[in-house]
Amino acid sequence: MKSVRTTIVAVTAGLVLLPFVLLAFAWLYERALAGEDLDLLERLGRKVAAAPKESWAGLARANGAWLRQLGPDGAVRFDSQSAAEAESFSLLGGVFEAVFTFFGAASPGEPLRELDARGAPFLEREELVHARASGPAGMTRTSESGQTLLVSWAHALPDGSVLLFEKANHRGVRQLLLARNQLVKLVLTQLLVALLVAFVAGRWLVRPLERLADGARAFPTRPIADAPLLTRDDELGQVARAFNALAQSLESRRQNTARLAADMAHEFKNPLATIEAASELAASTKAPTPEKLASLHATIHEAVARLMRTTEALVAEVKLETALADAKRDELDYRAWLDALLDTYRSDPQHAGWTFELEVAPNVGRVRVVAEAWARLVRNLVDNARVQPSEKKLVRLEVRRTSKGVFTDVVDFGPGVSEGNRDKIFRRFFTLRPEGAPPGMGLGLSIVESIAQAHGGMVRLEPAAEGRGATFRVVIPES
Repeated sequence: MKSVRTTIVAVTAGLVLLPFVLLAFAWLYERALAGEDLDLLERLGRKVAAAPKESWAGLARANGAWLRQLGPDGAVRFDSQSAAEAESFSLLGGVFEAVFTFFGAASPGEPLRELDARGAPFLEREELVHARASGPAGMTRTSESGQTLLVSWAHALPDGSVLLFEKANHRGVRQLLLARNQLVKLVLTQLLVALLVAFVAGRWLVRPLERLADGARAFPTRPIADAPLLTRDDELGQVARAFNALAQSLESRRQNTARLAADMAHEFKNPLATIEAASELAASTKAPTPEKLASLHATIHEAVARLMRTTEALVAEVKLETALADAKRDELDYRAWLDALLDTYRSDPQHAGWTFELEVAPNVGRVRVVAEAWARLVRNLVDNARVQPSEKKLVRLEVRRTSKGVFTDVVDFGPGVSEGNRDKIFRRFFTLRPEGAPPGMGLGLSIVESIAQAHGGMVRLEPAAEGRGATFRVVIPES
């Protein structure tokens, strides 16, 4: 979370400092322009002082300057009449002014002659006094409105007169400085607002993320996201819910992997013990008869076959779970699809005498499932119901839709599941096949659970109801 806090502080500081950066940029840019104009006027002064008077006007215009010759009494002896040519925008200032003009915020023009006329008398101007007393001197000042930067250069001649060169730089960039007092007030207000925003952002963004990180470190002893985060309607709430769902999915996979390892160890234990015992018996028996050896070989062969069947079944279930994770969902008319599936049972001679009923609520409509896998789930439940001993040879499917999803109940009318076995029936290799039923490996209900979970749903054994055997309920959540 330090990096997030650092980012917030950096952005806040940047927002606060941005006006000062603009002010500093504008000031430095103006100083550079003034220095450039002073250098230009200084060179022009030397050139004009050495040139014949008839070329003065041309030199002034060519250099974008306004030239006047002032006598010792301050009277104007020569005027280049180039005041208009001495007014300009810098390159960047012109760009800014064009933007201001586009948005209707341009400043009114200030003619150089008018600005000069409002200045101090010639005999009192600092650059002119300095030029007469000590040599060439330059001066920069701003107009009263602040819209224009005035640059002047004074160069004394041997006859006691002074050459006065002037340029006017309209301040497109300098306008950033015109409201500097107001800008300072704005910056102070912005500082307070920025501090408030940083505080609120810290509480609204950083603290929830810290709680999310704490939850991730504590998982699975407690959920990653707490209730306040999960109930938020904004993006943080969405992230929290997504993280919780992902963590629960990963934890479920971890638990499934642990159970798979435990199931494998349990199922492999007996066949391996049988193989070990048969091997020891063969090694310890002196001169075993052919019949004895054949019996031992058959025992070992059967144990190995059991191991192979168990391994193949487990691998098939793992492959099924993996394939379902990325499998394309099919949109099915659920009533018609279930009816067609039950028709395969109704038309099969081996199920003669059995009744397969279907009751679907009118609002069920369509569902999105992996059709092949979902058919396997329903068949496993129907087959499980069909092998139960019952005088009433009936398997009933009841389907309804609620706000929580689509519920599919598979009901049989056998003896049901005893209380001691209700928590075991979904375990791998646990089987309660009634006497006379075909043997199974005890993976049918485990596969049903895997398929339901792969669809984001669940399967559970409902409480026993009078007149019914076992009711297995599968839920497809609303997408």
